[in-house]
Amino acid sequence: MKLLFVPGEITERVNCFDRIEPLKKHSRNPVMVGERPWERMGVCYPSVIWCEQERLFKMWYLTGAEGEIVKHRPVQPLIDNAEISGRSFVCYAVSSDGLEWERPNLGKIKIQGSGDNNILFADSGFFLGCVTVIQDVDDPDPGRRYKMLVYDHDGESRDGARTAVSPDGIDWRFVGEFPVLPSQDTPCLWHNQEEREYVAFLKTRIDGRRARLISTSRDFATWSSPQLCLAPDRGDSPTLHFYAQSAFRHRDQVLGFLNVYEMATQQLAIELITSGTGTDWRRLPGRPIVLAPGDVGAWDGGMVLTGMNAPLKRADSYWYYYGGNPGLHDDASHAPAAVGIATFTEGRLTGQQLVGAGWFASKPFCCPGGCLTIDAVAREPLTAEIYGAGYGGAFPGYEHGQCKPVTGD
Repeated sequence: MKLLFVPGEITERVNCFDRIEPLKKHSRNPVMVGERPWERMGVCYPSVIWCEQERLFKMWYLTGAEGEIVKHRPVQPLIDNAEISGRSFVCYAVSSDGLEWERPNLGKIKIQGSGDNNILFADSGFFLGCVTVIQDVDDPDPGRRYKMLVYDHDGESRDGARTAVSPDGIDWRFVGEFPVLPSQDTPCLWHNQEEREYVAFLKTRIDGRRARLISTSRDFATWSSPQLCLAPDRGDSPTLHFYAQSAFRHRDQVLGFLNVYEMATQQLAIELITSGTGTDWRRLPGRPIVLAPGDVGAWDGGMVLTGMNAPLKRADSYWYYYGGNPGLHDDASHAPAAVGIATFTEGRLTGQQLVGAGWFASKPFCCPGGCLTIDAVAREPLTAEIYGAGYGGAFPGYEHGQCKPVTGD
């Protein structure tokens, strides 16, 4: 059992503060860019998994093209401040190392008369939004081992989140109604395996500001009525919006990445959030930004966009695939999006930091016995003591005075 001393898990402290470590951008960024004729809008909203059976990274992403590449379509009404033209696609790529990506020829969609492309499917008539794919190896039906949630708009009366299933992540079959759930263009799917539950994060607007809804399902067929998940409040600027959201488990905690959009600057960043059960989401004190746009002119200098899947374990660190764009929000359609990796070290995403001589006490937790260890960078001597629950104090022999001080990483 591994615990994180996240904000809200501390009962007492002196000279101790919540610590959040921002993610670090990979030196190879961007690792995926638009380079094919059908990828004129770039590569965005990556959904990346590691397939243990095939020892392969797999990515599903959004892209699109217009003009001579696809049948001409007049500019359509605005969606989220962007004029829509051309066609949008869900595409597929694979990698052995997570850095160099290959686009297999799937032969499913013809572009200029050729099926030599990696397009899985196109929008139903108007526009595709975020796509999330999960691998569900425990599903007894082999035809449902991959599951997808995606936004679709047919250009007429139907739009919202759709669900699909697949045996291999390539041959997809839409299931349920269109739409299965009401959402604007950035839904996200999370498989809460501990609770055996599928969780859909959906986009709505409250008083004109983007906010998040949540819906759950046990069978990926029947979904609960969407409820409010997160919305900007009085602690935010009046021009802050919640754009997208993803979730993951790290040690004993359910954490998430919330895409915040500051309309005043037209930039998007990613804030760390937390949940007790996976459905009761809250923001942390200080509302920490853990991934911010890069320098002006950089590939992600205007916006960083939420990756749709959980970070992937790589040795002692985690890789989080995210989207980036050099343009600001309202001009982003004129700049190509790309995909990069942001990393964090095992156990170091959030915790507690002492300033000089200090201490903290955690909430009670169950320990199965054996050796109790702490993960820390101790520049000064560090000791621990073990309390029982209630008012009994430290166990005899396990007081600070009996602990051999340690230093180092």
